[in-house]
Amino acid sequence: MSTEDDLPKLPAKKWKIGTIGISLIVMGLSLLFIYVLWASFGYIGPSFSSDVLNLQQSTLRAEYHLPEEPVITDPTVLQTPPSLRPFLADNATSYKLL
Repeated sequence: MSTEDDLPKLPAKKWKIGTIGISLIVMGLSLLFIYVLWASFGYIGPSFSSDVLNLQQSTLRAEYHLPEEPVITDPTVLQTPPSLRPFLADNATSYKLL
């Protein structure tokens, strides 16, 4: 009759995470952190920048006693720097459908 001492011993499994495993864990935790920040602050959206710019310009015009300017709402104009806005009308091309 054989006992347990006679049976061959299997090596115990060791958990080896390694460099790649640690890198994946760090990436996952950082993505989770970014998502938590995004969820807590919420989506600001592209209109935030134009709202801040309009508020800043109206405040500065009132402070320096300058005349009020109309608020720009056209998205193509808002995406163009103020120094290049005079060239928008000059470079506009019309396309004809063939």
